[in-house]
Amino acid sequence: MRLMNKVSLMSGIVGILALSGAAAYAAGFGYSPGTTTVPSGTPGGFTQVVTATTVSPTSTTTSNISVTVDNVPITIAVAPGTFSVPVQVVITAPILSQVTSSLSALGLGGYSAIAGLGVNVVNVSGQPLAGTFLKPVHVTVHNSAIKPGDKVVEWNAHGTFSTVTSATFSNGIASWSFQQDPAFAIVAPSSLVPGATSPVTGKPFRADAVTGLALVALGGSVLWWTRRRNAS
Repeated sequence: MRLMNKVSLMSGIVGILALSGAAAYAAGFGYSPGTTTVPSGTPGGFTQVVTATTVSPTSTTTSNISVTVDNVPITIAVAPGTFSVPVQVVITAPILSQVTSSLSALGLGGYSAIAGLGVNVVNVSGQPLAGTFLKPVHVTVHNSAIKPGDKVVEWNAHGTFSTVTSATFSNGIASWSFQQDPAFAIVAPSSLVPGATSPVTGKPFRADAVTGLALVALGGSVLWWTRRRNAS
């Protein structure tokens, strides 16, 4: 029993030390769980940290950050020479329902948010990297709901809303590049636009019914004529 207690105690100490080491590393770089790329009050929040990856300025190969945000696979590609100092790329998740509820007031009524992410690049002091990146950072999002005609929207560090006009779409894939660290959302037209005429009306049904009755009557006439001929 004493042996089991000692093992449990040692396991607990090792776990605490491991957590302390991770926290110390994060604190040493300036990263904190409250890191966000947009002001408080931005639709969706973008405050839930998903991952934080260190990128070295001396890297000679592209740093591919693969992350899943709200069950959506996303890849962020950082080319060599994008940053002149060591940084951490912090990825956050939005609350998509809040993004959707804000779209009407932003001129995108009838759209819904189907994916999103925040990208916050911080220096060793934990402060957002000032200015634009030396090279564009490329984002690729894979989601079966993505279709041509969708849009990528963003909120920048000042909370200003805009549409990413350079974004490209194909079935299941959206991609775009950026040189500052805003928050993004992919929005798609809703299946039924509010205020639009319902696609189901009574007229086509009545027309189909009339056509069906006519065909039944024609079939009955042919059957009656055939029986009478056979009887003769």
